Amino acid sequence: MKILQFNQDATCCVVSPSDDIINIYNCDPFGKCFEFNARNDSKNGIEQGNGDNDPNNMRLGSTENDDEVQNTLEQIAKYNSDNNDDSGFVVEMLFSTSLVAICDRSQGPIKSKRLKIVNTKRKSIICELVFPHEIVDVAMNRKRMCILLENEQIFIYDISCMKPLETIDLWDNSRNNLPDGTSTPNEHNKAHLQKNEYSRKRRNSLTSRIRPRIALSNDDRSILCYTAFSMSNSNPGSYLIRDNVVYDALNVKPINYINNVHNGNIACLAINQDGKMIATASEKGTIVRIFSTGIDMEFNSSKQLQHEFRRGTRPANIYQLVFSKDSNLVGCVADTDTIHIFSLVQNNTETEQILTKNHTNAITPDQENTEVSTSSLQSGLKNSTERPKQFANFLSKKIRASISSQGISRDFAHIKMNEKTKYRMGFPDEYPNEVYIVGNDGMFSIYSIPTTTGECILSKSSSFV
Repeated sequence: MKILQFNQDATCCVVSPSDDIINIYNCDPFGKCFEFNARNDSKNGIEQGNGDNDPNNMRLGSTENDDEVQNTLEQIAKYNSDNNDDSGFVVEMLFSTSLVAICDRSQGPIKSKRLKIVNTKRKSIICELVFPHEIVDVAMNRKRMCILLENEQIFIYDISCMKPLETIDLWDNSRNNLPDGTSTPNEHNKAHLQKNEYSRKRRNSLTSRIRPRIALSNDDRSILCYTAFSMSNSNPGSYLIRDNVVYDALNVKPINYINNVHNGNIACLAINQDGKMIATASEKGTIVRIFSTGIDMEFNSSKQLQHEFRRGTRPANIYQLVFSKDSNLVGCVADTDTIHIFSLVQNNTETEQILTKNHTNAITPDQENTEVSTSSLQSGLKNSTERPKQFANFLSKKIRASISSQGISRDFAHIKMNEKTKYRMGFPDEYPNEVYIVGNDGMFSIYSIPTTTGECILSKSSSFV
């Protein structure tokens, strides 16, 4: 079975039990609320739009024929559960409404440039948008829809009428030129040459973790956060995706710029309900960081980092970060045997003790800032042949001195899972003490979050099959 995703408030999840069927399930009470069989044409009645502009229905009228609608719904059923498959689809739901955005990436670059807005209940195409480059990601709420393209551009649309509002170039928004933020014509040309070279290397690279990311807040303020490029300090002339731009998509204007979020590339990005915080993880996947976006306060660049959590000591591919509705918890799903839940609450005595606990034997964040110079090690090795204990002390001191922070917090709660299974998680808005987990093993599970540090307790499980 292929797991697609939860919607924004975890009231529904989308699964595909086969290449021919797409199912949408209510999470509570658990049960199927929509099914489409791509092979059973006789039961797929097609209705055309009537021009209703309600954003919760989004039936703006359709000029597509029945065959085109049929083909689109068949494409939904073939969406790949990893969301990282070049031959799959980009799909985004709009809360618990019937509105779904679909981009077919399975039939070449031409289809990959087309985004179809579909009403799944009426089985009708609302409208179709065609872009100059392939679509990589889509994020939307009740006010705005943001589309990330393969050429590192973001298109912002008014979702009520599908009117284009703005186009953002990720390279134009990056501070990858001179140290003072200015740029000369030569530097500007050099940046665009680097962009072209980078784009050629990562074309159609949905399978790559090293690519731009976007995240849009669920509320009507529509705070958009996206990753930006900056020049590498260790390798001048090369670029890393390690900066974040905070953007007001409702009023179409930038707000803040958060630089050097990680030493390496950002591999995962999430934003909370009201757009006041973002969560990030780098390609090494050992550290999760929480930053303030500064949208409701005077922005202080020295106080951007709010929390720092250790996922684990070995590198991993973090493919989902998600905030709870009240922003007290952050969930982390990776290709490991543990799902982590981090607490952002520090007024609770038990939680505060966990969040401030020192881990003196932990390795450094993302294994960043931990390099010991070769010359120092060589010097130590020479002495170590005669004094093994002194060498051990020397190496220990060097490593401890290079650790930027030994007070990084661990998770508040965790769930042990099967490492070979692909999972998605969601925090239900109506049940703040629970977490939903869906896996490609065909199971939907509800776990209770403990009041003190420990493992989540399985309270209920259901099967999609």
